[in-house]
Amino acid sequence: MASRSAVIPFDALIVESNSHPMPLRVAINATPLLAPLTGIGNYIVNLGAALATDETLQLYSLYGPRWRSEAPRPPAASPLGPAVQSLKEAVKPFVPFRRELRALQQKWVFASGTRRYDVDVYHEPNYVPLRCEVPVVVTVHDLSWRHYPDTHPADRVRWLEGGLPRALERAAAILVDSDFIRSELLTAFPVDSARVHTAHLGVSSSFRPREAADTGLFLDALGLMHGRYILTVGTIEPRKNLSHVLAAYARLPTRLRERYPLVVAGAKGWRATDMEAELRNLANRGQIRFLGHVVAEQLPLLLAGAAAFVFPSLYEGFGLPPLEAMASGVPVLVSDRASLPEVVGDAGVTLDPDTPEATALEIEALLDDPPRRQALSQRGVDRARRFTWEACARITANVYRAAAR
Repeated sequence: MASRSAVIPFDALIVESNSHPMPLRVAINATPLLAPLTGIGNYIVNLGAALATDETLQLYSLYGPRWRSEAPRPPAASPLGPAVQSLKEAVKPFVPFRRELRALQQKWVFASGTRRYDVDVYHEPNYVPLRCEVPVVVTVHDLSWRHYPDTHPADRVRWLEGGLPRALERAAAILVDSDFIRSELLTAFPVDSARVHTAHLGVSSSFRPREAADTGLFLDALGLMHGRYILTVGTIEPRKNLSHVLAAYARLPTRLRERYPLVVAGAKGWRATDMEAELRNLANRGQIRFLGHVVAEQLPLLLAGAAAFVFPSLYEGFGLPPLEAMASGVPVLVSDRASLPEVVGDAGVTLDPDTPEATALEIEALLDDPPRRQALSQRGVDRARRFTWEACARITANVYRAAAR
């Protein structure tokens, strides 16, 4: 099918909204929203909400075995109840070829839906698309499964190794979250650069600077004080490099560790048992505060109350947590690797994720210099304003239009 492999020149992306007389019918695979929200799930929800404001688009969302004529959104709580849902999640890793079986189930549902709704273009926000007979747009968020396969389930790595090369070959257009990932993708796969488009992610308006009066009740319940803790947020897995944060914090002078406790927040990732055990052990000894997963409604308050945010990840396709911290008016210290310098720019402190002793000196210097913290805070807020889901949706919608043409 020619439309899948056709090269889309850059000027074709600049399409006036009235050049398509009828709304463009777009199918989006929202199946990841059936599981607890992760980075890809949040991408689907936030992008979908921004796309829904575009009257030139008609969105159709696939949720596993069913379609809905709407922008993607998290479904209602499972009628099975939390206990049964938790049991299902616990059993999932032990079901052989579960990803392949789920794909087979979706195949016929997806095909019948695209015919019924007569869709013009199909957007797969999770790497590997289902088979269809319309132009396909795929989003590739990162290549972490190639660099750090031990941070992914084996069946996911197998699925991506087998499916992504074919997906890239047949896609009419490819979206990526950063120029860093665009460069990596073009280096790793034989893809025409004209088909790969960067659409930086956005930051929700719920992340904003807040006063102690705004965060007080929430932080009091955690035994924390506004502006008096160091924070790191991220999935508990090796590539997030949490051991670096722990080692750097241990090197801080006692006066700073007594005044600024280290707070670690993040859901358990793949093969994170050892790190989670270490975090709980340190927390039990009073050396850090380990919160585990923090729900979306509380994360803006936790970020806004921090004195500094440390994120020494070894690899990120975009790096949303530092951007959310910047939008919250919190000075950030981030790894100098992958996409993080692209996102943070000159609004944060970059660090070598292999030298915790240098990171300790950077944290100490920042905590001892309130005027510098204030300057970084303002620069971070200003830079974060450049990253909006509305801008991401505009680029994405233009890619849809060009792909459909």
